[in-house]
Amino acid sequence: MAKLTIESTIKELLANKEVKAKLEELVPGLTKNPLLKLAQNQKLKDIVDKLDDLITDETIDKLIAFLKDLKDNN
Repeated sequence: MAKLTIESTIKELLANKEVKAKLEELVPGLTKNPLLKLAQNQKLKDIVDKLDDLITDETIDKLIAFLKDLKDNN
């Protein structure tokens, strides 16, 4: 599996159980949001602006840091 970053697609990110759990921790309900399901093939960085009301810049920074520290992140 490729290294997961903000450049990864939503589908790739949600396929990783640790990342999915972290997303849910940071933004409860996000992984079940219909917008995310519709955007499965888009990169996270490309849809962040569309999720402005759900995801703050601080949340994105926490997610990026989490992805960098992810142990099984090739």
